[in-house]
Amino acid sequence: MTWMEKISWRLAKRIKMDETPYSIGQLAHGIEIVLLNILNVIALFVTSALLQIVGEVFLVTALFFFHRLLSGGVHLKNPWTCMTATLLLMNAGGYLVKHLSATVPPYAALLAGVGIGIAFLINYRYAPAEHTYVSTDPKIQQKNRVIILNIVGFCCILSLFLVEYVYQLVIAYMVAILTQSILLLPVSFQIANRLEKHFERMVVK
Repeated sequence: MTWMEKISWRLAKRIKMDETPYSIGQLAHGIEIVLLNILNVIALFVTSALLQIVGEVFLVTALFFFHRLLSGGVHLKNPWTCMTATLLLMNAGGYLVKHLSATVPPYAALLAGVGIGIAFLINYRYAPAEHTYVSTDPKIQQKNRVIILNIVGFCCILSLFLVEYVYQLVIAYMVAILTQSILLLPVSFQIANRLEKHFERMVVK
C-alpha cells in the first residue's frame, strides 16, 4: 500500500459514519483521486512555471479535460504514470501554443481548420471511447457522440472567424482537441497497455 493509499484509508475511516451509504474502501478511493488531482495541479503549475508557460498550459488543460469528460480516451491505471503522462502532454501542449501563436493569422486559420477538422473525423469514428467515467449505455453513448461532434464542429467554424481576434485561444483549442482525439485511437490504447506492462515489470524487479 502506497503512502497516499494509507492517508486515504485513514481519512476515510475518520469521516465514515453509520448513515454513509459508501464503504470505507469507496470513500478511500474517492479521497485518493482528489489527492492525486491536487498533486497533479501543483506539479503542473510548478513545471509550467519553470518553463514560463503557465497561462498556455492551464488553458490547454481546461479545454482538454472538458472534451475528455464527454469523449473518454486512454487512461493509465497507475496514478504516477498517469501524472507523468499528464505533465508531459499538457506542458508540450502549452509549449506548442506559445510558439504557434507567432504564426501569422492566415496560416493560423489554416492550421486551426486542419487540426480541428482531423479531430472531428477521429471523434466521428471513435468517440466516445472506453473510460471509467463514460457511460457504457448505448443510448447515452450515442447522445454524447452527437454532443461531442456538435461542439467540435461548431468550434471549428467559430475558430475560423475568431482566429484574428482571440488568436491564442483558437490555437489552444486546436492543440487540446487534437491531443484528446489522438488518445481515442486504438493504437493509443495499445501503447498505453504496453507502457503499463513495462512499468509493472520494472516495479516487480
